[in-house]
Amino acid sequence: MIGFTFKRLGVSALALAVAVVSLTACGSTDSADPSSSDTLTIGYDSDPAPQGFDPLLYGAGQRLFYESTYQSLFAEGADGQPVPELASSFSYNKAKTQMTLKIRSGVTFTDGSALTAELVKKNLDRRSDAKLQAYSGFAKGGSTEIKNVEAPSADTVVLTFTAAQGSFQTNLMGVAGTIVGEKAITDSSVLTQGPDGSGPYKMDTSVKGSSYTMSRKPGTDASVYPFQKIVYKPYLDKNARLNAQISGQTDVSLIDTSTQETAASNGVSLVKNGGTMLDLLVFDKTGATSKPFGNKDVRLALSYAIDRESFVKTVAKGAEPSANAFPKSSAGFDAALNTEYAFDVAKAKQALAKGGYPNGFSFTITASPTIQASLEFLQNQFKAIGVDMKIEVTTSTDKLFAVVNTQPLGFIPLTMSNEVGVTAGVLVGGFANPHKAQSPVIGAALGAAANSSGADAAAALKKLNGALINEGWLIPVAEQFSYAGYDPEVLQAPTYPGIDGYPLLSSFKPAA
Repeated sequence: MIGFTFKRLGVSALALAVAVVSLTACGSTDSADPSSSDTLTIGYDSDPAPQGFDPLLYGAGQRLFYESTYQSLFAEGADGQPVPELASSFSYNKAKTQMTLKIRSGVTFTDGSALTAELVKKNLDRRSDAKLQAYSGFAKGGSTEIKNVEAPSADTVVLTFTAAQGSFQTNLMGVAGTIVGEKAITDSSVLTQGPDGSGPYKMDTSVKGSSYTMSRKPGTDASVYPFQKIVYKPYLDKNARLNAQISGQTDVSLIDTSTQETAASNGVSLVKNGGTMLDLLVFDKTGATSKPFGNKDVRLALSYAIDRESFVKTVAKGAEPSANAFPKSSAGFDAALNTEYAFDVAKAKQALAKGGYPNGFSFTITASPTIQASLEFLQNQFKAIGVDMKIEVTTSTDKLFAVVNTQPLGFIPLTMSNEVGVTAGVLVGGFANPHKAQSPVIGAALGAAANSSGADAAAALKKLNGALINEGWLIPVAEQFSYAGYDPEVLQAPTYPGIDGYPLLSSFKPAA
């Protein structure tokens, strides 16, 4: 299973025509400093808008792009924690079954409409639309289901949950908390032509798969967003993206781990951050597509069979071996899991036998060419315990998405920038659980983590980490670092928020 597809995209990509956008900008006085009126060109690692410009169609990987044109109820702060953005404040009732948001005033959208509590309600009421991946956890039956949304006054929104939620603001941070304007709510087809947000930039032109050009809106604080224009250039090929940075076609680029040494040797300045886990993601925990995967011991056998140290040395140089669901810098990281699931062929065979498959079994996994080598390494590991993993290589995006429902396993880089949010919205209530499997152990741990705060949060996250691994819903292999290469003559070193794999847009500052 291709990695970037699920990390960065929502559902199947649709063909979009070239779009030229000229929606009316909002705001009043331009506070721009003429001396900082530069253009920043960013080399992106995927097409950020293959299905149009509705941010709810996408995931955390598109956050950097959509920060340009949209704002969220909560933004990601420099430390990775939620900071009120379109919300001005929030509170919970005593039972934590209701969250009350106060909404900012004076905010307008690209279409000229204004932010109101009713508009926020209309946005969140779209959670029943199954196409909106970012809302999947909020929908009926989702792990963080919003039961009801009310707008009792012009600046007040009340969310009612089906279960207590002590830190729901983390779920409204970034893409999942973005609010689209009134015109887009009335007719979502306008989002095929361009964004309808309240963000610091408006889109001037777009050429699908090639470039997206933004201009800073009048009234935007130039001290926070100093570049007057931003151009996003998608380079899906990691070497093409690297060459664009080396040759000066881009000012800053998302550099693949495997090319970071080449970038450094060619004089590219680099910053890095952990947080991206290379995971075997078990889609089928019920045995619907492959009966053995319905047994937890079989899933754990595959984890014991992986020599993670050799994997990193052979096909993932620069990464760190890990059997944790969460990154090393996460409060929920547990070093004991790396010991518990250390490479042990005998233990793997015992677990396989306990699960009822002492002679192994076979299954098929579909992959893109970019991860074929990683899967071939794992194929040999599984072969040693009698498990035959057949690999199908394809370049078809549609096929890669479709196999989530028909195959038991995928190999995916998963950015764990928000442990509870990703668990709720991807692993339990999102695309990674197409057969709606349930685990009381994971459900209880997720509920406790969602309701924890302060000193209790670390222990709750650690328990959630252990639940995901011990139940065999996730088979991590390594933690990969995210790299950004930049031209120090154009901008200062960008910074990452918390354990996010993408820098904040506001961290791009011109060179002194």
